[in-house]
Amino acid sequence: MDDCKTVKSRDELPVFFKQRGYEVGAEIGVYRGEFTEKFCKEGLKMYAVDSWLARGRQSQKLCNLRYEFVEKLLSKYDCKIIRKISMDAVKDFEDESLDFVYIDADHRYGFVYQDVLEWTKKVRKGGIVSGHDYNYHDTDILSQAGQAVELYIKENNLKLFTLGTDERVLSWYFIK
Repeated sequence: MDDCKTVKSRDELPVFFKQRGYEVGAEIGVYRGEFTEKFCKEGLKMYAVDSWLARGRQSQKLCNLRYEFVEKLLSKYDCKIIRKISMDAVKDFEDESLDFVYIDADHRYGFVYQDVLEWTKKVRKGGIVSGHDYNYHDTDILSQAGQAVELYIKENNLKLFTLGTDERVLSWYFIK
């Protein structure tokens, strides 16, 4: 697909998806909702999936404040906020019910692989499965995202597209 080569960064994905005729998508791992809002501003119906549960040094109070911020930010759009962990939320979606998904949740290898495996089922044929932090090398945990994606791509004989020049935040996608 020649049009895939024109996308240079993740910030161009909302327009790219709209141009492809996509209407409904999900972001898995929303954090503060700014990227989800970019999809909404393009007129796409979105599902914003995040647990907003504290991990590591985060406090639950801070995570709750982020959730409240996201609720307020996305309230003016056609966006349903789902406060669940990814593998619980994925059960709420019919197979092939989404045009695209953007995965940016837990970056550990097993979690990324499981997200790609399960959320791909929810994307229709011809839709796009995408995500963030493909080649982030500052910590071992974040570099695992790319390794998990590579395994899925290899197992399923897919063509992988990567976005951006900053290797720390390189996004990825493939067409189902």
